[in-house]
Amino acid sequence: MKDFGDAERRILKFMEPGTEFFLRGKPCKVILSGKPTCYEGEPKTDIYVLAENINGRIEIKISYKKENADFIENKINEERAEQLFGFNWAQIIECATTAIGDRFKDRILIYQNRLKRTDRGAITLGWKFELMNKFSGDLSGRMFLTREQVMDVYSGSNLSEDKRDAWVGQKRKKDSGVANFILMDEKISSAQDVIDRMIPIGSYVTMHPEVYFACKALNYRTFEKKWDGDRPLAVQVYWTAEYGRLTPKLVFDRPLQAKGNAVAECLQESMRMLRIKNTDDINIYNVGTDRIY
Repeated sequence: MKDFGDAERRILKFMEPGTEFFLRGKPCKVILSGKPTCYEGEPKTDIYVLAENINGRIEIKISYKKENADFIENKINEERAEQLFGFNWAQIIECATTAIGDRFKDRILIYQNRLKRTDRGAITLGWKFELMNKFSGDLSGRMFLTREQVMDVYSGSNLSEDKRDAWVGQKRKKDSGVANFILMDEKISSAQDVIDRMIPIGSYVTMHPEVYFACKALNYRTFEKKWDGDRPLAVQVYWTAEYGRLTPKLVFDRPLQAKGNAVAECLQESMRMLRIKNTDDINIYNVGTDRIY
């Protein structure tokens, strides 16, 4: 997002080499600063500052978030989930979604008419998985994480080596992509403001110990024959032509292991078998669910 990048660049402008500030009462001078980068994706650190004082060098690695930002992580796939939650990531996500399983089972799946922001003609393929700093929508809940796991989510300490040891300018610096501070204040006017308003990750987690998830629908638009990409789905809806009816089955135990394309192809094949081109062709005789609007 353009304004987000502008905010990062503005903060980096305050932290140019040679800039002086006080940290814990001691004068410091910036030696190096920049935005860490990696070959694919992004590290957790948005603003890297290497400074020195009378006692030596200090690394300040800031994860910058706008004050009104709700997202912690979006576009989560298997690899990212393992980096965030550890080896039992699938069980953690399944536990979270099944805890609100009844809400999924009550959702409308076929939209013959427009409902709120969902266009007419949509059929749900499943739900994407996002991490939030608060509840967001009906399909949202609390993650069951330890303090250490929450620390990992905010700092990025479990990320792949490429994201941990990111590039700052022309140099690759060990752990430069692992954040140790969070900055959420947008009213920054100097280097000292950055230092005074940044919060150590540990302190932030103490103040905000909970992480939440939100599941957002991925829909097949039957009139356009399109869907929004091959996104990993935390909960999938598999559509079959069972007993001559278009019938859904919700799957919770394969989080992020099936993606939009595969589920959409399954739906398309079932629709072809039943000679259904779009939601206008659906009626009480060829559908196996009442979750229709």
